[in-house]
Amino acid sequence: MSLPFLSAVSALRAAGEPSRLRLLALLARAELTVGELCEIVGQSQPRVSRHLKVLSSAGLLNRFREEHWVYYRVPTTGESSEVARQLLSLMAEDDPVLQRDRVRMDAVIAERARRASNQLRPDVDLPNRIAIETLVVREFVDKPVGVLLDIGTGSGYLLELLAPRATRAIGIDISTDALRLARTNVHGAGLSHCELQQGNMYDLPFAEATFDTVTLDRLLAAADRPLVALAEIARTLKAEGRLILIEDFDALHEAVHANPINVLREWLVRSGFACTRIHPIDTETAHLIVAVGERVASAVAAA
Repeated sequence: MSLPFLSAVSALRAAGEPSRLRLLALLARAELTVGELCEIVGQSQPRVSRHLKVLSSAGLLNRFREEHWVYYRVPTTGESSEVARQLLSLMAEDDPVLQRDRVRMDAVIAERARRASNQLRPDVDLPNRIAIETLVVREFVDKPVGVLLDIGTGSGYLLELLAPRATRAIGIDISTDALRLARTNVHGAGLSHCELQQGNMYDLPFAEATFDTVTLDRLLAAADRPLVALAEIARTLKAEGRLILIEDFDALHEAVHANPINVLREWLVRSGFACTRIHPIDTETAHLIVAVGERVASAVAAA
């Protein structure tokens, strides 16, 4: 790809300094805060902040806030993303400075996850996880994942599973602690094209018809407004896009006092989906349901 002359000069000038090039290489792999970057590269906060400002002004970085934290990352799509990756391709992967930075980054992210993990709900246990993954992966044998949104991403295990098959992958969660843990797991698995954002399933911060696939893991049983959440998902899905919905059978039964399978079918249809499949999963520790809904092109979502 080619850039306008002044844009090319700005990008080259921004990246043409050793510390800024190191920061760019780190932020192409993970989303990091100023404090974490200071610890990794061994420089003061004012100096790192100045470097980040230059890179951001040149369009090589995105900046976003989650409560008390401000994160930076190389954009995952678009012209700026491609420019950053072309610049980084000029450097050897086995460069000792870059390797040392990556080792320090892994340690920083692991410590972030350790602090966050004690405040999160338990993740899916192994028998349930294996059963869920088998069914979910089967859905993409004949149809690609495309652009993926994982709602309530938690530890990021569904992102880890599906992101390698996705052209772009975003995980959202209302909990910043969950997002810090998900960043550890997802970026630690080398999935640098994944983005993690704070978000609310009742008001998704995305345009209409953005995603090909949406996953929703065990959120509706405890939701105050499940139809509003499903309507929002329908809004952001492309026509014939798919929703992979996982629910706990017993928790949903307790919430609605009706047959959970019938309830899920009804909710999907009322929200603009054709319910194509429902799979009950019985393991040693839980009774789960995996439902698949396809976005109907002419759907009118009911909130």
